[in-house]
Amino acid sequence: MPSFPHVDPIPLPAPVWFFKSLEILTVSLHFMALQLLVGGLVVASLWAIGGRRRGDQVLIDASGAVATRLPILMTYVINLGVPPLLFAQVLYGRALYTSSVLIGTFWISVVLLLMMSYMCLYHMSSRAGRGKAWGWIGLVGLVITVKIGLIYTSNMTLMIRPDVWREMYSEDALGFHLNSGDPTVMPRWLFMMFGGLTVGGVGMMFLGLAKRLSAESSEFLRRWGARIAAKGAIVQAGLGYWVISAQPGPVQESLGQSTLYGTCLIAWIACAALLFLLGLIAQARAQVATWLWPGIAGLLIFVGTLATAIYRGGIRDVTLALRGFDVWDRA
Repeated sequence: MPSFPHVDPIPLPAPVWFFKSLEILTVSLHFMALQLLVGGLVVASLWAIGGRRRGDQVLIDASGAVATRLPILMTYVINLGVPPLLFAQVLYGRALYTSSVLIGTFWISVVLLLMMSYMCLYHMSSRAGRGKAWGWIGLVGLVITVKIGLIYTSNMTLMIRPDVWREMYSEDALGFHLNSGDPTVMPRWLFMMFGGLTVGGVGMMFLGLAKRLSAESSEFLRRWGARIAAKGAIVQAGLGYWVISAQPGPVQESLGQSTLYGTCLIAWIACAALLFLLGLIAQARAQVATWLWPGIAGLLIFVGTLATAIYRGGIRDVTLALRGFDVWDRA
């Protein structure tokens, strides 16, 4: 019996490359919004708690400036997350539907978890606006958000493991388990979550240009945003190496032989290195409010994320092709 269901006899309404391009573009935008949210939650929550304990008004004001913008940011995370999921269903439905059923309970729980995360964001934003403590609420929202990320990572990695589907369904047909035993899950999840430091740091550099903030808070955001972005780039580079090395040998070999994926890997490494250097420069010159450093950093983030999305798609396509699923073999 074949591992994958038969191809839908209804042809695609457009070429595969068209859906692939849209999926890569929209998932890149979704990743940037998501990482901006995660980074904002991490840093702002820690600043809020530390500011209250130390009586540091600059920390309190800076964390509040971030917190009040997170509910709006969540709308972008959600709305930018729907299109790539739909495009993935069009292209990889035979695999994605199967993995979604296998983790069905967790997959459906994403809706509830998302509402709980949204509630935390609005609650912390409200309390920050009234000058009340909210750091612990932010940490709760962070835990929920990264849990959603783990569920998504589990599904996106399980869909390319048809060899374990039958066994998983035999053990539990109710979807009460995630993609356990897969060495690629943890590095991919951590790579995405820690990317929040890099993207979140750049976001704070932009926020430090807001005119409604005090001069001291603005400079603080620019300086620490650059510092966090620089350190985040280094951490994410290490996690990126883990992601690649965790892939099976044949997958690594196929990716290494591809000019496209090799170029994307080099582009991402270059963007990470430039972000690190730019973060150091922007940190040293944070006293001057300028769009130059955040603008360049934002461009590097976009290019790096786009390269990541293409390489991620390569991992999926190569892995599925080795198991008999060729995404390009569609009418």
